Amino acid sequence: MQTIDLTETGLREMNKTLQAQSEDTNQTVWEIVNPKGAHAIACGLSAPIDVTVKGSTGYYCAGMNQHATVNIHGSAGPGTGENIMSGKIVIEGDA
Repeated sequence: MQTIDLTETGLREMNKTLQAQSEDTNQTVWEIVNPKGAHAIACGLSAPIDVTVKGSTGYYCAGMNQHATVNIHGSAGPGTGENIMSGKIVIEGDA
């Protein structure tokens, strides 16, 4: 499992890393820690990867998703899953 700490890695860099995954990669399980309500986490994913967000997210988490599974262990803001094409989003808090 690959872990990205949003206090150390910026949001754009985190999304860029996740978006760079493809069906050919062996890095298919990701964990994002310390989201602290950030907006647009795990957006535009087009590979069949699993992303777990440990904490609450802001607006538009997992938007434009294709094939990825995103688990949010916290609450999610408005627009979560906006324009999702396929994949799955599980929210274990309030939405």
